[in-house]
Amino acid sequence: MTSLQLDGATREFGATTAVEDVTLDVRDGEFFTLVGPSGCGKTTTLRLIAGFEQPDSGDVRFGGDSVSGVPPEDRDVGIVFQSYALFPHMSVGENVAYGLRFRDPPAGRTADERVAELLELVDLAGFEDRDPDELSGGQQQRVALA
Repeated sequence: MTSLQLDGATREFGATTAVEDVTLDVRDGEFFTLVGPSGCGKTTTLRLIAGFEQPDSGDVRFGGDSVSGVPPEDRDVGIVFQSYALFPHMSVGENVAYGLRFRDPPAGRTADERVAELLELVDLAGFEDRDPDELSGGQQQRVALA
């Protein structure tokens, strides 16, 4: 079964066409990678899938259903950009806790407990007090995921 489908997706920014007539099918459980040179439209394609951009023409479908107009928070899609968007003046724990300011922690847990749980999930337990620049690129990416 096709889980993700782009059908003739095109995205333009003024006179610049960032993505032109992209058609692809990604089956349920399939591992799929976008590769290409800088500026070829990989990030724009991912932004179309995640809902951060809307196609000027064509469609994006999940499970056969169009998600045109569906906001990113309702698409159940995660995206981690090459630039991890970590706050350099905050510790690892503070970076993870920052997002919790906008959501209540799960019932029965404090924000500190949730931070510890998330860092455990990405195999970074004990890194709460480190600065982002003390981490490898892969570790920084896992902090961004947490």
